Formats: sequence, C-alpha cells, structure tokens
Amino acid sequence: MATLSSALNYALSGLSVTATQSALVSRNVSYARDENYTRKTAEIYTLPGGAPAVSGYGRSMDKQLLEKFLGSASGAAGKQVTLDALGRMSATMGDPETDGSLAAMMGKLQESLRLYETNPASTTLASSALEAARALAGKLNETSEAIVAIRSDADAAMADSVDRINTLLAQFKVANDSIVRGTGSAGDLSENLDQRDRILKLLSEEIGIRTTTRPNNDILIYAEGGAVLFEGSPRAVTMQATPLFGATTAGQAVFIDGVAVTGPSAPMPASGGKLSSLAAVRDSLSLSFQNQVDEIASGLIRSFAETDQSAVPLLPDAAGLFTDPLSGIPPAGIISPGLAARIAINPLADPTQGGNPALIRDGGMGGPAYVYNQQASPSYQSRIGQLLEAFDTAIAFDAASGLAGQASLKSFAVQSAAWVEAQRQTAQSEMDVAGAIRVRANESLLRVTGVNIDQEMAALLDLEKSYQASSKVISVIDAMLATLLDAVR
Repeated sequence: MATLSSALNYALSGLSVTATQSALVSRNVSYARDENYTRKTAEIYTLPGGAPAVSGYGRSMDKQLLEKFLGSASGAAGKQVTLDALGRMSATMGDPETDGSLAAMMGKLQESLRLYETNPASTTLASSALEAARALAGKLNETSEAIVAIRSDADAAMADSVDRINTLLAQFKVANDSIVRGTGSAGDLSENLDQRDRILKLLSEEIGIRTTTRPNNDILIYAEGGAVLFEGSPRAVTMQATPLFGATTAGQAVFIDGVAVTGPSAPMPASGGKLSSLAAVRDSLSLSFQNQVDEIASGLIRSFAETDQSAVPLLPDAAGLFTDPLSGIPPAGIISPGLAARIAINPLADPTQGGNPALIRDGGMGGPAYVYNQQASPSYQSRIGQLLEAFDTAIAFDAASGLAGQASLKSFAVQSAAWVEAQRQTAQSEMDVAGAIRVRANESLLRVTGVNIDQEMAALLDLEKSYQASSKVISVIDAMLATLLDAVR
C-alpha cells in the first residue's frame, strides 16, 4: 500500500505542476502582444521522496539588454523633441524660394523699391513700396511671436514632464517596496517586477537614467548627470513654470532634490530624454533663432536709417522707414533682444497713421535736417537708390547669432533660413539613427523577454503529454487498488 500511495501522490503532484505550467502558458499567450510583459515559467523542484512541486515563477529578463533599451528610448525621445521644434522653426522661417518666407519678402521690398526708382513721382509705387515694407515688418513680428510660442510650449512641456516624472517615481516606489519586502505570492512578485520595468521604460523617455541594483533586488535610480532620483523613496523633482512668455523671458530651471539639472549653471546637468531636449529648445536652440531674427530687424532699421544732410552733419542717425518704437536705432553688431517683435513702419511714412509714403523718396522722417530731396523734385531718385544699395551692402551683425559677423541684409536672411534647415536636417539624421537604435534594442530585448506563440504551443503539447502520463498512472493505480480491495473482500 505504501508503494501505491507514493506513486499516487507523485502522479497527483505531477498533475498539479502540469496545471500550473499550463496556466502560465495560457497567460503568456494572452499577453503575447504586450511589450512590457515578460515570459513566465514555473520553477520546478523535487520534494523529498521524488514528487515534483512548483517553487516559484521565473521571468525571461536580461538586465544589460534592458539598460541598453532604456538608453536608446531616452535618446530617441529627446531627438524627437528637437526635431519637432526645428520643424516648427523651419515652417516659420519658410523656404527662401517661397513667397511667404522672410527672404522672399525682403526680395519683394527690394523689387518694389526698384520699380519706385523708375518712376519716383508715382504715388502708387510709393504706396506699393510701403506695403512691401509693412509686410516684411509684419513677417518679422510674426516670426518672433512663433519663436516665443515655441519657447512657451517647451516650458509648458517641461512642467508636464516634471509632473510625469514625479508620478512615475511614486508608482515606482509602490512596486519596488513590494519587491524588496517580498509581500504577496510568487505571481504577485513577478507582476511587480514587470510593473517596475515598465515604469523604468516610461521614465527613461522623460529623462536619461541609470540604475543600480542593491540587496533584496532594491533599485537605485540616478539621472544622467549624477542627481539621485530614487533611493528608497522618490526625490522631489521641481520646476516653476512661466505663465507668460515674451521675447526676452528666461525660463526657470528644473531641480532634483534642490539641485539644478538644467540651465548653463547646472552643477549636475541632466541629459537624454524629453526634459533635457525641451530645456535645450527653450534656452538655447530657439534663442539662437530669435537672435538671428532680431539681428535681421536691427539690420533693416540701421540700413534704412536717415543721416543728417546738413552741410556739416552733427546730428545722429534717425529712424527711417523702419523703426523700433522703444529705442529708435539699435546699436550695430549688438543683439537687441526682442527687436523683431517690436519693429514697425515709421508712422510718418504710413498713410494709415496720417503719414506720407513719399518720404521714402524724400527723407525727412527724422526732421528737417534729414531731408534728402532738398529741391522737392518729384523725379528725385538718389535716396531710393541708396535704399536699394543697402540690401547688398555688408554691415555688422553680432557673431553671437551664430552667423557671419559681416554680411548684407539679403545674405544674412538667407543664411538664417539655411541655418534652421541645416539644424533640422541634422536633427532628422540623428533621429533616424536614434530611432533605429531604439528599434534594434527593443527587438533584442523582446527576443529574450517576449512571448513566442510557436514556442508556447510546443510547450503546451509537452504538458499535454505529461498530463496524459500522470493520468495514466492514476488510472493504473486506481485499477490496482480496486483489484486489491476485491481480493481482500
């Protein structure tokens, strides 16, 4: 009887183990399309006496591949942010070959002045030149507003990213504590490990991270740059969003546990992920574009400025067709922040404000001493010719704009458009590479952690055979016991 009882126990244990394994196969198949799910297997051990039993659940995971994926996901997310921002800048500046671009509008003004030069007495051509100038100033205003919108959106996105980071860190603590304390069943532990890895993947898209595993499977999270994000408990990630942005507004830094991780003076600068790229868009990339547009506005005002026409010139230059309502004429070779947002047509030449477009030909917007057409001749061309020459005359620009320090107005505008497009193309190339690396890393990770339906079906067939074998043993033992009992009766 002892031998038959032992055999029956072994068979029943085998059925239980097979049922557990079959349930895991079914679960694996159910979550086969979930990239955050790791394939589960039952860990079998032998009890004293030889009966099988399930000791726990195993996960298909490779820590090095996971770390590789986290880095690639962080890089791809950051590159996408940069590419999106540069796409908006490129659309704002426009292709120099299209009518709505800044360079094209500058060309339209030059052409309008050229036509006006052929017939200086024409009030229609004077008005046409003025409207071309108004459109150019409006384009500069519009471009500056678009840059401010890009910076404002980046600032708001940074605040959202900070909120997501804090939320993910709070979720990470719940999963991590359950793993460290070992609470719940073996199945619960496996699910918590999956949940913790899923949170790390999402977190890596927001900010570049590194992890260190400590005793009891506890994980410590660092931001790229060294700031601690999680050590037993989440560290506070803070940022004060800027509600209203202007051309000269400076955004606030992001802090981790009170230490700045964005901005030029950050002691532990974060890198990777959306957050650092958004900070670069807000504080560097868009500012460079803003500086270029401001310098174009400055060049227009200076090139169209009027000079003292007295026999002995003593007066400073005065604003001509273009003006800055706040300061008049900006200094040469020095960026005037926000100038593109302020540049406007001189009211004295604007008929909608009571002005006279003929002042483009005659001068005098700065006062009597600045009149070029002293004889009030309707055929006077010299001043218009000077304005035409200004488009191709090299003037000083601030090298901090990232472009040439000496260039003509036209070439500087074209260089700015080319700079934006070059930046966009570079970002596109980097994004293509980063995206490909992310896909490869994900594929490599899934080959280890993912569920292969064919493999699961093959395992299910093996389990079916094991089940049949255990069932057969139980049937044989049942028949033997029945025979034994009949003999006893």
